[in-house]
Amino acid sequence: MNLRQYLSIMAIGTAVSLSAWCIVVIAIDPLTAGSLAFAVFYITLWSGAVGLLTILGTLVRARKEGEGDVSVAVIRSFRQALLLSSLVIISLYLMGVGLLSTPILFLLIGGLGLIEFFFLFWGDRKHSREG
Repeated sequence: MNLRQYLSIMAIGTAVSLSAWCIVVIAIDPLTAGSLAFAVFYITLWSGAVGLLTILGTLVRARKEGEGDVSVAVIRSFRQALLLSSLVIISLYLMGVGLLSTPILFLLIGGLGLIEFFFLFWGDRKHSREG
């Protein structure tokens, strides 16, 4: 699969996720909705954000790296989109239940930063052993 096909499929999936999220926002009353409605809200928002951030990150990295191997750019963009989207959704959930505070937000950012550091460090070591 080339980059254009990957981005097209990712764009279709992102459009479906964001459309589903818009339907949830328009059709569901948060005052009477149950836990399932909130779960669908957060899941559709998360998947739409992951898709959008992955597409943007991949386009920026592919343009920056030129005609080189874009698979690393795609993997890195997807991983960082997962982490950033998870940070936003977890923060929104904690804010919704009244548990978000500055120390908790810093702990979340630090924890996700450590995860990203682990992947960058592990990936750099893996590539240095292969080369």
